[in-house]
Amino acid sequence: MNIDQFAAAYNGKTVDVDKAYGGQCWDLWSRYAQDVAGVPQSATNTSNGYAGSVYTTTYDQQSALRDRFDRLPANATPAKGDVAFWGQAPATPYTHVAIVLADQGGSLLCLTQNPGATHQAAITKNGLLGYLRPKTIDATPTRGIEGAWRVNVAKLNVRAQPSTGAQIVAQYSAGQTVNLDGWTTRADGYDWGRYIGASSGQYRYIALGPAGTTSYLTR
Repeated sequence: MNIDQFAAAYNGKTVDVDKAYGGQCWDLWSRYAQDVAGVPQSATNTSNGYAGSVYTTTYDQQSALRDRFDRLPANATPAKGDVAFWGQAPATPYTHVAIVLADQGGSLLCLTQNPGATHQAAITKNGLLGYLRPKTIDATPTRGIEGAWRVNVAKLNVRAQPSTGAQIVAQYSAGQTVNLDGWTTRADGYDWGRYIGASSGQYRYIALGPAGTTSYLTR
């Protein structure tokens, strides 16, 4: 998924990754990091409850985040797809995070959430902490991935995030069928697909095969 696909998928929707406090700015960032850069949710968390701490603290603590994003200062020239963080904590504890769509000089056109559902808005650069820039945005996805697929390996792990280090929540056996929603990403040397679990209502992720293949599945 690239930035344009992400914006099209979530614009106008409330994103609530952690199912706490409704749709916060952090939730949109976390969803973006997972969907576009393949970062596990655990590596997107704040250190103190404020979004700005992802930039100031979490980045130094999470190798998975450093592997996928470069940290740039506030005076860097922003690019589409960068993640902008605001707030000069502790003097200004209320911080914000949004996805950059365009540089407008003194402001950034962003995909943002809170207040309101995900939408586009211009946000001043005043108070910027800096940016996290994806090192790669959506390695070439597998086309036509949506729909029903049959598992053709003995066991296929279902994970809570698109990562080989993520929690295993279920398994498919050879011959069973999984219905994918069309989303893909590349992480840890594999291409990944997803579906919504019938009982959990949460996104579940399976490796399609080594990067560039769907060798674990067949139509």
